[in-house]
Amino acid sequence: MNLLRIAFPIIFSLSLLTIPSVFAADNKVSTATRTMAEIMISLRHYPSDADKDKLKKVAAEATTSAHEKTIAQALLNLNHKPADADKPKLEVITKDATTPAAVKSLARILLSLNHQPTDADTAELKQITK
Repeated sequence: MNLLRIAFPIIFSLSLLTIPSVFAADNKVSTATRTMAEIMISLRHYPSDADKDKLKKVAAEATTSAHEKTIAQALLNLNHKPADADKPKLEVITKDATTPAAVKSLARILLSLNHQPTDADTAELKQITK
């Protein structure tokens, strides 16, 4: 039992150190993903008009992946929480093994969003924007 009291905090701390390296390994974070992460960092209840314009451009780009377009549309539809119609689409993204880690994170954070990202989500989003 004492071993668990010592080992668990050490293992937990070490696992926190690996979070930035998940995105470092996935160094091909697209411009669309970075843009959406930046928008989500400052998000409060719903995207601003300027953010909506950026999201529309992201969705219209030929280089934007289908999953990124789905996330952009879900952000456009956001009003305090993701729209019910967008939730199943976001869940598909989080479960797709071929989806880049940063895109999965955007979908996961968006799914759990309630008015604004948590502090932990904001830290993860900041890692994506680097």
